[in-house]
Amino acid sequence: MDFLKKHYEKIILAVVLLGLAGAAAYLPFSVSAIRAELEESIRPRKPKEFQQKDLSEHLSLLNRSKNPETISLASPEHNTFNPVGWLEDNGTLVKDRFYGHKGPNAVEILSTEPLYLIIEFNSEKELDQENPKYSFSVTRQAAEKRSERRRMTRNARLRDKNDIFILREIKGDALRPEAFVLELLASNKNITVNAQEAYTEITGHKADLEYAAGRRKYSGQMKGDKISIDKRNYEIVFVSETEVVLSDEKTSKHTTITKGIVQ
Repeated sequence: MDFLKKHYEKIILAVVLLGLAGAAAYLPFSVSAIRAELEESIRPRKPKEFQQKDLSEHLSLLNRSKNPETISLASPEHNTFNPVGWLEDNGTLVKDRFYGHKGPNAVEILSTEPLYLIIEFNSEKELDQENPKYSFSVTRQAAEKRSERRRMTRNARLRDKNDIFILREIKGDALRPEAFVLELLASNKNITVNAQEAYTEITGHKADLEYAAGRRKYSGQMKGDKISIDKRNYEIVFVSETEVVLSDEKTSKHTTITKGIVQ
């Protein structure tokens, strides 16, 4: 015991030194083992042959999806993704095939047709030798008032003004005119009307409309006309070759209908 008391520090130091010596001796072996593992992990290996996955089940589902009637939830007869409304017909409930496709948005443009301004010099009328007055036939197919759409006659001397135009210029001999320059009051535009040929200009359009949900067709509808859709009145405020705009008479909300597009 006296020996241990006198030399315990040396004994502890000897044990520590032996441990360090053992660790130093083991270290090269550990480094060698780690190097071998790394070389093994990065060594190129022959790739595995590609095994094609069986997609038959997925392809079968894809083919079924192309035919909605084979998928119950997507079938037109199923209402989960195809909700429908119901109507009472003689005490029996029947499906409303126009459910969700009603109102002004469901109106379809069947066709459109241009409307013309036509002005023609009445050359057969005899002219006063001293102060000739010229006669013109005028048709305004796009006029908002129906009474103004019919063919009418307007007479004018040089610089005379009527409700449609001002006769600004006469080209050629006054008694045998070649053409006339007229200023249209509606557009403040000058046009040339040849004595032997009618002047024509597209000034609007009319449209044939259909409302399938109400089994209604509206033929020859023009700006200013009114139609009834599901007991609600709408005014046609714009018609072009491809569009018709309806205005709800109560709310003034506008609905634009585009030719060839059914909403």
